[in-house]
Amino acid sequence: MQSIACAYTRAPSEASNPPVIIPVTCHEKASSGSPDVPFCASESGDPGGAETHRRSASDAGADCVAAGLVPSKTSGTSESRLILIEREKARLKRLKCSVLTAARLHVQQKSRWRVAMLTLTYAPQWDWAPGQISSLVRHIRQWLARKGVEMRHVWVQEFTKKGRPHYHLLLWLPPGLTVPKPDKRGWWPHGMTKIEWARNAVGYIAKYASKGDSLHQPAPGARMHGNGGVTGDALLEQRWWKLPGWLRDDVAPSDRVRRAASGTGGGFVSPESGEVYRSPWVVLFIRGQVYIKRREVQ
Repeated sequence: MQSIACAYTRAPSEASNPPVIIPVTCHEKASSGSPDVPFCASESGDPGGAETHRRSASDAGADCVAAGLVPSKTSGTSESRLILIEREKARLKRLKCSVLTAARLHVQQKSRWRVAMLTLTYAPQWDWAPGQISSLVRHIRQWLARKGVEMRHVWVQEFTKKGRPHYHLLLWLPPGLTVPKPDKRGWWPHGMTKIEWARNAVGYIAKYASKGDSLHQPAPGARMHGNGGVTGDALLEQRWWKLPGWLRDDVAPSDRVRRAASGTGGGFVSPESGEVYRSPWVVLFIRGQVYIKRREVQ
């Protein structure tokens, strides 16, 4: 929920009867008043530019509108209407945009490097446990460091039809370097691994990042995706994409805006100018559901 608003407010007592909510499908465009529209230029593999980053919600396209936002058609004026947050859809949308953005930036920075596709599966006697994927990443990073190579990677967790988890990991490697099979080296002792070469890294990871299955939920505390290795201006752009949509309209990646320190009233702050940005959205909890609405102007 941090990408939606920086203020959390419990539902007032008079809101015991939530408004009727009319769903909007994922194929419809978000309105320009949507609180967060994580447009992913990365999905097409097109690195884009400043104009791409500034595209409005109406231009964002169906695939990258803010999934999980369901506007109410019957709750009064546009200033007071509630928007239902479908948390599972919102989570999957954040996953998709995060891994696609990271993959695109890696391709931009290392266009001549090859991309190894690692599939990590579990043997029947093994189940998911904390630290397994991070341990693998640490082993590969150490192996690359001994060869003087920086590690650049993106990974996602997926489920089989029977609900068994497995991982897909993209690893950027300089020409002439091949990573050993993790199961043979003892880096992935939980099952089998397969390595292939990707011709279209962004398209490959998009395929698996799009497979949201509500029937199979991750274990409590399990991370569904991760990435690392983006540097320089690309890292600033990656962090900019993680900002709420309402804030991305007002700042650039080079502004280095970050979340304000705890105890300062929330919001985001520019480290150079000291300017503080407050969310125009308030979060409400009504009968187990999460809604947002425009903050009333005092």
